[in-house]
Amino acid sequence: MDASSPENNDAKHQQNVVVMRHGDRIDNVEPSWITTATRPWDPPLVEEGLSRAFRTGQRLKTKLGFPIHRVFVSPFLRCIQTAYEVVTALSAVNDGPDAVCCHGVAIDPTKLKAGVLFFRF
Repeated sequence: MDASSPENNDAKHQQNVVVMRHGDRIDNVEPSWITTATRPWDPPLVEEGLSRAFRTGQRLKTKLGFPIHRVFVSPFLRCIQTAYEVVTALSAVNDGPDAVCCHGVAIDPTKLKAGVLFFRF
């Protein structure tokens, strides 16, 4: 079959990629956090960052137009926390409009796969 034939241009042969940045980091909100941090290079998210990541996942789920099957994430804590909130929203079962973060949200673990990416430089 020719690569330019109409049969190869349907949705089952397409791959979509969504690139996302982590949520709001604590060191950007509380600059003094770094002076007492045990891992100053790896700041966690603030509550607003967690909530924003969850809401972004909800919007991706309802408005993206295609399903997300896999999530790959950097090993930094802020990235893992962001991915956790997004994956929870994407996999939520009856999360309702009042849900603002992953706490208490029931999920369907078969919805997608998540993995951590490690890079060597």
